[in-house]
Amino acid sequence: MGNGYEEVGHPTRATTSQPETARVSFQYREPDGRTVLIWPNLYGVNEVIKDKVAVFVGDKAYEKMDQDHPRTTRPRLFAVNASGPPLDITDEILWRWSRTSGKDFAKAVSLLSLETPAEENGRLAIHLVFWTDEKDWPDAVMRLDWNQVSDLMREVKAKGVVRKDPRWGSTYIEKELQPD
Repeated sequence: MGNGYEEVGHPTRATTSQPETARVSFQYREPDGRTVLIWPNLYGVNEVIKDKVAVFVGDKAYEKMDQDHPRTTRPRLFAVNASGPPLDITDEILWRWSRTSGKDFAKAVSLLSLETPAEENGRLAIHLVFWTDEKDWPDAVMRLDWNQVSDLMREVKAKGVVRKDPRWGSTYIEKELQPD
């Protein structure tokens, strides 16, 4: 993929009667050839790589299961600097978007369905998809230059908490934001 980042396919089968599917993990290959697992299960959208920074969507387990919601994982937006720990930047992106759009942060968190990174004109564009029929909640795009991405990553790393994903066992850093 570039700059040491690699996707790795892992064949999986839930039961012997089901067809084989692939789980795709994301890793970084050090200059000496050693590999560092970044995230064990990508959500299936493209990663954006700029120098040593990668932005990707990974499947993350819910901390508390909701009986009305059968999924055990949800897509979250991560950023990583080479072999460092992944940073869950989803809430920080939503907080910044809610501030500029005038939308309620807590409502944005509850309505977010998917975030997709893309590179557009040398900037990071994060496409936000909200699960709602409300006309005043259209899907949106948050655009950041790479200096803003670095600032966001520093903020999450400095004020975040190290967590361990309950399903995958992967360690990551997350900054918990509270609604205003």
